[in-house]
Amino acid sequence: MAKPTISAGFARALLELAVSKGASRTALVERSRIDPGQLQDPDNRIPLAKCVALMRAGQELCNDPALALHLGESLGIEELSILGLIGQACETLADAFVQMNRYSRLVAEIDGVVTGDRYVLRREGGQFWLIDTRKNRDDFPELTEFSFARMVCGSRRGAAEQFAKVVHVTHAAPAHRAQYDRIFQVPVVFESDKNALLVDEEWLTLRSPLPSRYVFGILSERADDLLKSLQSSKSTRGRVQTLLMPMLHTGDPSMDTIAGKMGLSRQTLLGLLKAEGTTFEKVLDELRHRMALEYLNGKKVSVNETAYLVGFSEPTAFSRAFKRWTGRSPAEYTGRTSVMKRLLLQAVAFLLFGIFWLLGALVSLSTGSRPDWMPPQVEIIAVPISWVSSKVGSRVGEALAFFVGIFFVSLAIARFISLLRRSTKETTRSGDSFRR
Repeated sequence: MAKPTISAGFARALLELAVSKGASRTALVERSRIDPGQLQDPDNRIPLAKCVALMRAGQELCNDPALALHLGESLGIEELSILGLIGQACETLADAFVQMNRYSRLVAEIDGVVTGDRYVLRREGGQFWLIDTRKNRDDFPELTEFSFARMVCGSRRGAAEQFAKVVHVTHAAPAHRAQYDRIFQVPVVFESDKNALLVDEEWLTLRSPLPSRYVFGILSERADDLLKSLQSSKSTRGRVQTLLMPMLHTGDPSMDTIAGKMGLSRQTLLGLLKAEGTTFEKVLDELRHRMALEYLNGKKVSVNETAYLVGFSEPTAFSRAFKRWTGRSPAEYTGRTSVMKRLLLQAVAFLLFGIFWLLGALVSLSTGSRPDWMPPQVEIIAVPISWVSSKVGSRVGEALAFFVGIFFVSLAIARFISLLRRSTKETTRSGDSFRR
């Protein structure tokens, strides 16, 4: 099973906080064995074990055993992960809580692959609790310290009143107990049977100050992509594809080679792939299919170069495989792509031409003259309209210009719909051949 990871955004924030408190950056990097280059992109993943080492090194080097509490107190989740930005775009805090569970693995994976919600809202004895359900809850108590400090301090910054009434943690009271009292400002119960916050239920109905469904949609789409990528990296199929990628051009990456890189025997890898309903040969074939489409769609390499890059020594063998994948030869596929692009450019031209005439006609109808921004040269391509205007009046000519605009806009819309249908059919056919 793949080892759990944490977001690079979290690790970077922890590193910077420790440095600001006097710890040596070089010593922190050396003791945690984290590659500083991996911290530049907050969406990168860092092994959880390395982050634990970074936390312990930071506590020691800056003489701050409450470092995790201070990180949660000083930093909003929007500075660590896309999850925080999604929460800000939600309409209510209840919605934000749902999204927190949905994307919590983007911040930290707990106990490997988590199933179900990490946080649950539960009524017990007439009280309303927010409970952290992670297993091995005392292996890394700093994660509990950070999470609860972030929730409490973050809500305190965004709302007028405190939402947590009591804090429960399963670990024993540490030497820095006074920091718990200062940061949470509510009673803290140590050695409890759960890591949980006793909360005010009405808090969930509070509305976010700046909700935006548009922003929420964009961020959710990006978060879904990150989640899929993370999940893929945990599956045997995904790990095999990652290792195969730089080896495709060698022509024949073997199962034994990949198994060796994964530290597995050939039979073990075979069994793991079988458990996921696939084989090594199928994973390799699917990867070649996907990469061939990316190369050809990018128009940066030729068919022969694509054949080499995905591992075919003979262009004819690549052509046979490509036809099996898509139902067409590479030449037919690239030719069709060029046609589609030309048709798309035509549709855009029709749309712009139609809008141009619509705007001109509308302004002319309201002012009685051609708008200043419309150059006189357009009369050359509007001879019929000019001729009608000279015979029956400018108003009729302007109305005719309006209908010309409507005609070309309608033509553009029809072209767009046709392209969409053709693209959908092509995607379906390609998907069917891919599955076969």
